[in-house]
Order: sequence, then C-alpha cells, then structure tokens
Amino acid sequence: MALPSSELTPDNCVFLMIDHQVGLMQFLTSIDPMQLKHNILGHAKTAKAFSIPVIMGTSWPQGPNGPTMPELKALFPDVQVIDRPYVNFWNDPASRAAVEATGRRKLVISGLATEVCAAFPALSALREGYEVYVVVDACSDFNPLITDVTVRRLAAAGVIVTTWVSVLAELSANTQVNGRHIGTLLAEHMGQYYAAMNAWLGSAGKADEVKGQLGLTGQPPIPQAGL
Repeated sequence: MALPSSELTPDNCVFLMIDHQVGLMQFLTSIDPMQLKHNILGHAKTAKAFSIPVIMGTSWPQGPNGPTMPELKALFPDVQVIDRPYVNFWNDPASRAAVEATGRRKLVISGLATEVCAAFPALSALREGYEVYVVVDACSDFNPLITDVTVRRLAAAGVIVTTWVSVLAELSANTQVNGRHIGTLLAEHMGQYYAAMNAWLGSAGKADEVKGQLGLTGQPPIPQAGL
C-alpha cells in the first residue's frame, strides 16, 4: 500500500461517493445492510462536518440498481447526483469534470460495489497521478471473498485502503477542536460507541455523588493501597 504524501485535511481532499443506490444495497451483502447504511452515512456526515466537497454519481438508476439513498440526497440537497452511462466513473466526462473543478488531488472514494464502482475509478485516477483512498467499509460486494481480492488488488496498485472512522479521525486531527465531530458521528453510527457514550453521560453527572457515598477520596478515583 502506498504511503500518503501528507495527512488528509479538510482543505486537500474531495469525497467521491459512487453508486450508493438502494437497489445495490439489497444484493451487495458482504457487509450487513444496516451496518453498511451506518458506515455510508457516517462517512458522508464526515464530509459535511468538515465542509469537504462531495461528488455523487449513479449508474443505471432506472434499472435494478435503483436511485441514490434518500438519506444522502437529504444530507446534500445542493449536490447534483450525476447519472452516467459509463461503468467506470472516471470515464464519464461530467463526473471527471466535477473532480477536476475542485482542484484537489486527494480522492477519498467509496462505492457500491467495491470491485467495480470504487476500484475502477481509483485505479484510473492513480494512473493520472492522484492520491487515492478507498473507504472499504462504505463499500460492499456480493461476498467477502470479492472484497478481499479487490482490497489486495487496490493496495498492490498503490491505493490507500482505509475505513470511515480512520478518515474521520485523520480529518479531526485535534480532539480539543474537533472532538465533537468524533463523539457525535461515532455515537450516531457505531453501536458500541453509542452505548459507551450513553453510559458515560448517564453516570458522569453523578460521579461526585457516588464517590462521596462510597467514601472514595484520593487519586485515582478508586484509591489503591499506598496511594
């Protein structure tokens, strides 16, 4: 896998969200459909939180692939979804022009399916000197074997294979400044973090009361012998 030339920042990248269509989500089940939905929306909201340009496209929406996820259209009402006749997003003049208009050379790509809609433009952009990230958990395939083969192919070619939480964390950079984005988006779209956040919020307000009731004084909060 390639070493990035620099970290992702809100000013140096563009998100390409390709073919996140409701029909495709029904049969590309290498990721549980509900988890996939949360991954896609968490990734999309990352772009929105940091005001990163987003380009969305569809292929054959009038057929079994179906329209774009309505949640994405609601999240980005001003982004025109580009319907293209080409299999490879990169070969479509309108899609390509939209990328070039941003002037950004780091492409953060996700799409359904990984093996085609994410992989084809990723490889094409690499050939033209772009730095390419594929957010593999905001993608899906017919089965996990396909994803595994595709990830190996992409990494061998020089794509930076990553996940939506990794992208969120890299863009956040400083928790004192952007911790609210990490906390909010993980709580909304990662069940484990949702439970942990609720447990903490529910108990933190009464922490001093409980410590007093139990006689816990000193450091750390639960004192140990000799401390």
